[in-house]
Amino acid sequence: MQADHNCRRREIALITADIGWGSASKAAERAPQALLDAGLAERLNAVIVRVPANPKMSEVSPSYEAVEKIITEHICQVADAVHQAVHQGFFPVVIGGDHTSAVGFHAGLGRAYGRLGIIWVDTHPDLNTVSTSPSGRIHGMVLAALLGRGSEVMLEAAQSCLTKDQQVAMIGIRDIDQGELKWIEEGNINCMTMNDVREDGLHESFIRAVKTACHQTDGFGLTVDLDAIDPVEAPFVSTPVKGGIKVNELLNELSELSANRRLKGLEVAECTPRSVEDNDPACDLVYRIINAVTST
Repeated sequence: MQADHNCRRREIALITADIGWGSASKAAERAPQALLDAGLAERLNAVIVRVPANPKMSEVSPSYEAVEKIITEHICQVADAVHQAVHQGFFPVVIGGDHTSAVGFHAGLGRAYGRLGIIWVDTHPDLNTVSTSPSGRIHGMVLAALLGRGSEVMLEAAQSCLTKDQQVAMIGIRDIDQGELKWIEEGNINCMTMNDVREDGLHESFIRAVKTACHQTDGFGLTVDLDAIDPVEAPFVSTPVKGGIKVNELLNELSELSANRRLKGLEVAECTPRSVEDNDPACDLVYRIINAVTST
């Protein structure tokens, strides 16, 4: 795979959040390195910032409380990296193994810019807490923490994110747990399910999302969980759910966002290639998403 030398692009700091503790997936922990090995940074002409989790999943078998501590320490390191990248003049792009990277990403943007909105392209709302989560996996609790609900340590890690429910727009949601549904039914979060996307079109969904995320904010951060894409086109994720967004349609909308200077950063999460054969196609998809958002 060759770099696109003729493409004008924002100056990117590629921040790899090498972690799988939130999804209990060692493949997620290895994913950012696999993407780098497949040439992602070279294709983007990006500065690389590595943020590994410590310890690695192969090294210990900790309690839930210890896992949460590992995750929150990693979140703070990701937030520091995002904040530093912004102040060095880079557009931060976080590559998350599992989706706990979202807390560091949006908290770091909040520290750099103040109150931002969030556009959340995902199969899952990630609005669970310990008391509502069927699985107990922390990668499903990250947006909840960013919006002020969750354990004390998660809330502390997320505290510099000032986003309110009314400034969050979800696109492509199609797998909602009961506790998450109860929150969404409060009516403050703009949750556009896949049924909504099919009915109104992805383009209209993004128009609405930008309007929501820019309401009384200084801009917005964009999260793309790869499981939002139909698993026929993106099988290398932790939790695939059929009936997702088509890649080309998503890329078209992301390309339109590229000119919006209120967009302050990008996160691409939950890439989980399980074999060497997955690495190149996973890298190509992640590259296409980042390129669409950052090309000018």
